[in-house]
Amino acid sequence: MLQPRAVEVGATGIRQLAQEIRTLLATCKGSVPLDRDFGVSWNVIDSPLPEARQLLISEVAAQLEKYIPRIQFKGIEFLDPGIENSVEGQMPYRVTVAIREEFLDEFR
Repeated sequence: MLQPRAVEVGATGIRQLAQEIRTLLATCKGSVPLDRDFGVSWNVIDSPLPEARQLLISEVAAQLEKYIPRIQFKGIEFLDPGIENSVEGQMPYRVTVAIREEFLDEFR
């Protein structure tokens, strides 16, 4: 899961892109009044772990491709939550993306 970080006003380049990704993945789908599709669905919460992981991969990939077209989704690595977090039902993960070739000049 995402680590809480302060919003960096005026961020540019890679920092701005990372902030966009964090914001999208930390937002619960349905919580943004003018765009109810923005964010990630939390419907996976009560699913068995293997099913929850597959649903989360699909959801994250679709949302990143839709809302941040400058990147390409590469994959998700599920991290060991540790005993205290697994008891609380947390499923930490790391998302891997790549900047699309046609947007690389924006980040040089």
